[in-house]
Amino acid sequence: MAVNLTTWPHWLHSPANSQLIKTGLDNDDLISWNGVSRLIFLSALAAIGSMGSIFIISAVTLLESLQVRGSIYLVNLALANLLTTALVVPASCIAILASIPNDRGICNFKWLTTVICFLVSVFSFMFMSVENFLGLGDRVNYEQCCTKNRIVLVVTTIWVISIGFAVSQQATGFGPSFCNPSAPVWVPYHVMAGVMFVIIPTLVTMGYFFMSVFKLKSFKTQMEILEDPRAYVLTDEYLLKSNIVVFVLMLVMWIPGITVATISTFRPVSQQLLDNSWWAALSNSCIYSYLYAATNRNFREVFNKLFYYCCCKSHVTFSRRQQVSRQGEGTGIGLRLHIIPGLNIYAHRKETYKDSNRNNQTKSGKVVSDL
Repeated sequence: MAVNLTTWPHWLHSPANSQLIKTGLDNDDLISWNGVSRLIFLSALAAIGSMGSIFIISAVTLLESLQVRGSIYLVNLALANLLTTALVVPASCIAILASIPNDRGICNFKWLTTVICFLVSVFSFMFMSVENFLGLGDRVNYEQCCTKNRIVLVVTTIWVISIGFAVSQQATGFGPSFCNPSAPVWVPYHVMAGVMFVIIPTLVTMGYFFMSVFKLKSFKTQMEILEDPRAYVLTDEYLLKSNIVVFVLMLVMWIPGITVATISTFRPVSQQLLDNSWWAALSNSCIYSYLYAATNRNFREVFNKLFYYCCCKSHVTFSRRQQVSRQGEGTGIGLRLHIIPGLNIYAHRKETYKDSNRNNQTKSGKVVSDL
């Protein structure tokens, strides 16, 4: 059941490649060009995905409307996906450069990191859905339940459980793995682990998101007559919808990989199907952040400004604009943040302009005095 995790699906083995062989390219040249194509594609994938996760964390840091306790689960989700794009995908690039695509050590490292990040994502979504639901209830109960210390404890527990489970599976060699075809398969144990770490958290997340949507609809009629809706509703409607969309995307992209991995423990599965399902799952870590930007105005604003900064190396301005009544945000106070002031080209031009004016005034004064 070993998988060549550095390969990409059939587009690298399309009929066009057969045409190249017929036109005179030998097999070694074809393999070399395929390796270069995979290397370029994976490098771009890692860069784009990592940048998206960093932008998500930056959005939570910069925007006041996102600086709430529940956002720690969103940051935790972004960190897990960042580790996937910053460690798993580059490891495939290293295997390509070293011409060791089937190296067992690199495969084990990627599989271990992927399992850890997947479990962290699943548990982060579960507690995120619970927090969103509690934010639609009594504020007093929310303050008592979702304290800062408890949220930090939950996040720490998520990482400890995810790392401990994945490392124990890797160390004992007893668990599902794409890299070890001889790994023992004990069906009751694997079923119990799947139910505890995947199925139950997924069902809990779906249930709380479902209840949150219906509870939010019942609050909409009350929001119109309330002077301060934030005193009653702490969950941002738009962020809730974005969380649901991203969670559905994760399910769509991970279910094929989990299904194929489960089937492969009982019967042989084609290599191409394993590769396709694996990379479809990893692609979720590169897409989810941009889906947040596409479905949420706050994230979209931060993404646009940070893209502008990366391209133009100039200052960016984030405004604490007044939100709609159901969000209850801000007072319209402007906030200007200069990221790396030394690269603020407008400030440099302004200082240069002031110096030139000062010199001109000095020269004019001197001429007048001489006269």
